[in-house]
Amino acid sequence: MEKVKILGVDPSLRNTGLAIVTYNTELSPEDPKAFTVSHCQVCVNPQKYTGTEAILNMLDMLSEESQKNDYKEVDTVIVESPAIMFNKKISSSVVASLGHISGGAVALFGIEKAHLFRPNEWNKTRKKEITHHQTISFLGSPDDWHYEKRVKSEKFMEHILDAVSMSLWWIRSNYLEE
Repeated sequence: MEKVKILGVDPSLRNTGLAIVTYNTELSPEDPKAFTVSHCQVCVNPQKYTGTEAILNMLDMLSEESQKNDYKEVDTVIVESPAIMFNKKISSSVVASLGHISGGAVALFGIEKAHLFRPNEWNKTRKKEITHHQTISFLGSPDDWHYEKRVKSEKFMEHILDAVSMSLWWIRSNYLEE
């Protein structure tokens, strides 16, 4: 039985989402047992950290997570990189922080197996609500997924859904015929 494990990382200065989607390539994609979603969590950066301290603390949390066997054993790591660098709607400090955390996640989880993608590359400029609905329709209710750390607030669920959606996109693009 061949299984591929894809780790999705949705980086943010305050709340970084992590999730693994596993696909059993010997089963039909329509088989509910073909996919599992596990090790979902959000690394939450306390408000007491600002600026460089916040970046370094998030990278410390990701470093700790990257040492866990389940995250080490993934085949591929998909990390969202900042959107367009010169978007006037997004503060340059926010983009810079995301860039640090995205790059750090790539290095920490394995540069040899990590890939950076801008949101429009994996999400095709769909609204998040549509992507999240499609992900849940395909993989089932997030209530049935395995959580490394249960989310305390629904607002954090967006980061897990993005991480899962990126992983599913990678599987569809590389393992499923569409």
